[in-house]
Amino acid sequence: MVSDAPPFWWTKADWRAYALSPVSWIYGRISGSRMDRGKRTSIAVPVLCVGNFTVGGAGKTPTAIALARAAKARG
Repeated sequence: MVSDAPPFWWTKADWRAYALSPVSWIYGRISGSRMDRGKRTSIAVPVLCVGNFTVGGAGKTPTAIALARAAKARG
């Protein structure tokens, strides 16, 4: 199932976007600060992250399967 982008992605930003931009800036600063202060943990195995915030249809599962098969083939 392929989903289409919402129509508002293709329209010019109006006053609501500009009114919310200070909130997004504050949210970004707080989130970035929390990430900087977060505890890091080392693990003994390599980690591969596949994907992003896209839900469905971006090809994450086939990519993960191909990576798993390649890693398994290499031992």
